[in-house]
Amino acid sequence: MDQRVISHENFKDALKLLAEASAVAFSLKNDLSPLTPEDIQMGAAPLDQGQIQPSLDEIITMLTQLALNKLQASNLEWYAANDSMQ
Repeated sequence: MDQRVISHENFKDALKLLAEASAVAFSLKNDLSPLTPEDIQMGAAPLDQGQIQPSLDEIITMLTQLALNKLQASNLEWYAANDSMQ
């Protein structure tokens, strides 16, 4: 059984990446909140995929960095983990 040990520095870096990904997701969640009548009156429009995609890409990049660089997963392990989610 593989029992990789994560260094204290990698642990701190991993927590930082997770916090950053969480912040991006939280911001995106707020951006996707339903528009109020006041928002619409002021000219706000719902976000389109082009506006959402950069935030999603940023989250994906952060999580991939966490898995590969901090948790020291191999590319094959990371791809297998992702494939198991589909």
